[in-house]
Amino acid sequence: MGWMGEVKRLLDREWTVPKVILDVAAASVSPRPAAVLVPLYVRDRELFTLLTKRSETVEHHKGQISFPGGAQEESDPTLWDTALRETQEEIGVPRRAVRYLGKLPGLVTVTDFAVTPFVAALPYPLAFRLAEGEVEAVLQVPIAALRLPGAVEQRTLTWKGREVPTPVYHHEGQAIWGATAWILSNLLGALADGTGPAAG
Repeated sequence: MGWMGEVKRLLDREWTVPKVILDVAAASVSPRPAAVLVPLYVRDRELFTLLTKRSETVEHHKGQISFPGGAQEESDPTLWDTALRETQEEIGVPRRAVRYLGKLPGLVTVTDFAVTPFVAALPYPLAFRLAEGEVEAVLQVPIAALRLPGAVEQRTLTWKGREVPTPVYHHEGQAIWGATAWILSNLLGALADGTGPAAG
């Protein structure tokens, strides 16, 4: 089957959405459709994912760690096209190099974006061209590193006067939280059911 076939199989499932995610979505008024790409690739027989560190000059989520992506535009026929366009614009990976593997559960961010996460395979080695003023750096993260003891903790954020729990992942001095952390949590949960490179 190969690792890509295995990931496709693992993503084809019934998902359980945590109550906190449902509560945030219910409290949002007309969230703007958006999509992110959750890239996977094998390097030295180990499965990696890729995230970006946003610059301090972008409009939303300044300095945060996130997956490539953004709001859907009128020129995007589908949200998958949004994820592909944003990935090419942000880090220079052409859409022809991206292979669709599946989707993770959607969620609404506290900034009122309804995000659909698409999991996709990228070729390795990778060549990047970062969007000036938008992306500060690319983080290539081994899936196994996110499973190490102490790699994740639970915190609470204050949102609209209420306490909202969130996982926070730590990797090489970077904290990954919010919607990106929830997406990672779903990804890791699915991959943990597999074998081979996809299992880390």
